[in-house]
Amino acid sequence: MKKLLIIGSIGYDVTTYFDKMPVIGETIVGNKFAQNPGAKGNNQAVSSSRAGAHTTFVGAIGDDIYGEILKKNLDDNNIKHNLKVVPNMSCQIATILVEPNGQNRIIIVPGANNYVDKKQIDDNEKLIEESDIIVLQLEIPLETVEYAIEIAHKKNKLIILNPAPGAKLSENIIKKVNYLTPNENELSIISGMPTDNMEQIELASKKIMDLGAQNLIVTLGDKGCLLYNKDGKKLFNTYPTKPIDTAGAGDCFTGVFATFLSKDYPVSEAIKYANLASSISVSRIGTVPSFPTLKEIEEARKNIQNW
Repeated sequence: MKKLLIIGSIGYDVTTYFDKMPVIGETIVGNKFAQNPGAKGNNQAVSSSRAGAHTTFVGAIGDDIYGEILKKNLDDNNIKHNLKVVPNMSCQIATILVEPNGQNRIIIVPGANNYVDKKQIDDNEKLIEESDIIVLQLEIPLETVEYAIEIAHKKNKLIILNPAPGAKLSENIIKKVNYLTPNENELSIISGMPTDNMEQIELASKKIMDLGAQNLIVTLGDKGCLLYNKDGKKLFNTYPTKPIDTAGAGDCFTGVFATFLSKDYPVSEAIKYANLASSISVSRIGTVPSFPTLKEIEEARKNIQNW
């Protein structure tokens, strides 16, 4: 099995579940409240490790009370890690609001994640060398992501970039990433084009492919995902489920997709397993607590006809 290295964000999620969004000046009573480790890099590391990957994580934490909680979470999920502790700084905190239909609104305060810098990438160059697949997101500084991609590309590593939160990307990044995995909103930001329907999504995707993307996987929530590459395009349907909490679903997709690539599964199979894991995730409450184990994914796979 190939080794997976995830470079990115780690933090703590504070989630409130409610019936309706309050208007300005209004106070409402929520239904549930949860606190768990989170952030995109951490989420992708946990989902990949639970799915059976050999996972290592590189990131930064603050010196507040959440730092030790986040370290323990990585240890408990069998994830090797190299964490920089930033003095007098908090860990990333995310405030997540979840509606009854499972849709969410998220506000993050990056904290220590803003301090994942080029020097930290240099300090972990050996880890990059020893790994086979490098996974990144955009909750750490973009210049650090670009620098890590340059180093990984020079070392001929397979690179997966989940461009979330959405941001403009240089053609240089787009060409050097093996798999780019935006959702439709992130695709709109990267392409500078609307993505309100499937026709617009296809036009925006074509623009990204024309810029030199190797493989573009656009995640579409309950509509599944679209794969674009030199062979054309293919739609992968998701699997029926009742959404309770969609937070972290995209992270779960990316982590599990990377895992099955690390096991040398064909791209189409890796996407199917990632879709399946995400469908399990959204049927549960929370981010990290919702990510399925390999056993759970395999059991769910047995119940699917026409795989």
